[in-house]
Amino acid sequence: MYNINDTIVAVSSGATYSAKRIIRISGDKTFEILKMLTEDKHLRKQRKIMPAPLKIAEDFAPEAKLYLFPSPHSYTGDDLVEIHFFACDETIEKLFSKLLSLGCRLAEPGEFTYRAYAAGKMDLSQAEAVAQIISSSNQYQLSAAQRLFGGSVEKKVRQIREETLELLSLIEAGLDFSTEDIEIISSKKAVETAEKIHSDLDELLTGSITFEQIIDAPSVIITGSPNGGKSSLVNALVGVKRSIVSEQNGTTRDVLGHWLKLSNCDCVLFDCAGLVIEPADIIQTLANTATLKAIDDSTVIIFCADITKEDYLADLEVFRRLSKKPVIYTAAKCDLLSADDATKKLKKLKQIFGRDFLTTSSKNMTGLEKLKELIQQSIIRQTSDATEAAEKTALTERHRQAVIEAIKNVQLALAELGQNNEEVAAMFLRSALQNLSSFEAEHIDETILEMIFSRFCIGK
Repeated sequence: MYNINDTIVAVSSGATYSAKRIIRISGDKTFEILKMLTEDKHLRKQRKIMPAPLKIAEDFAPEAKLYLFPSPHSYTGDDLVEIHFFACDETIEKLFSKLLSLGCRLAEPGEFTYRAYAAGKMDLSQAEAVAQIISSSNQYQLSAAQRLFGGSVEKKVRQIREETLELLSLIEAGLDFSTEDIEIISSKKAVETAEKIHSDLDELLTGSITFEQIIDAPSVIITGSPNGGKSSLVNALVGVKRSIVSEQNGTTRDVLGHWLKLSNCDCVLFDCAGLVIEPADIIQTLANTATLKAIDDSTVIIFCADITKEDYLADLEVFRRLSKKPVIYTAAKCDLLSADDATKKLKKLKQIFGRDFLTTSSKNMTGLEKLKELIQQSIIRQTSDATEAAEKTALTERHRQAVIEAIKNVQLALAELGQNNEEVAAMFLRSALQNLSSFEAEHIDETILEMIFSRFCIGK
């Protein structure tokens, strides 16, 4: 594990290129190292923002702004300094070389947040939320991560744990006085309380989503018959010529993925080979297999038909093979027809497919903004009804498994309480508390003792 006694350094301004860089240093030697780096012997350990030259080399001292955070008033709980300055990669390398020579160590992944957790600055759920916030690719992931960081999970779990602790303390207190004519808690009340705990846990599980359900970027597939304008549409949506475009049929043989940024979320846009109903060779067969697999795995399907065609028999075969996923219907190459002819063709497409088509043109960009809007709306509906999902409690898979195990143990405790086996029931309740303790570090035995002594005057 991490050595929290070292003074660590890392770039904290992210992987995205920016002229302005932020270097973060944390540990006991932070201010000592900073004095040597700035050659400021009078630098004091106090919370402030100050400009200072960085003595990286004899003839090189770029100006920087220093943000000083003395212990314990920092993110990590240790002394912490952030260096903000404009620099290229070569300058960053020279600065790191200097800092390493002065006594810093390169930080491991997540080490700053680990120190914050170890120092009690945040609980484990909040620490996990930091990673989710950083990796969020759309507003729904970010909203869920922010809810986790804000403690919505921890608050609900704490309430359930308190209920379980109280029940366990009452049962164990009753066992201590089992030889005396004292009823600490009745069997009926114990069962009712355990049932409520079980209900609360079940509600937490069923009323929550996991980050794993929303963290992966949704996939959008463009499919149709060969030479229907799919690759041109992909290029136009992405804004870069990524897919090969040709008048020759079947130029796309594999599934090609491209990152598409929308106004409220991101997605991966896949250009697939046109489905050939009767493949002529093994290459077309493999291309068909890859396309059908991509369709099955997709979040949203865009069915692309060439509006200039007269015969749509091949398109109808593709249409029949679409899985039960949301489909957006587009009529491509509308720039090749007059407005009147395009209107007539849209009516024909409606008669053939029974669906309304959106006219698009990759050449003059007609309908592309509307298509992006439809893609986004469909993604929102598909990502667990994302607007509703954003209101739900966000659980990591680790949380989810902990709740599932706690439910099992409470069920076993209920069965034992029904048989008046309080001692065994207490054992299962203790196990449930251990399951839920993964949300926040706490010693269960000491907590139970504290609750017993605070509620009863034992010994009087």
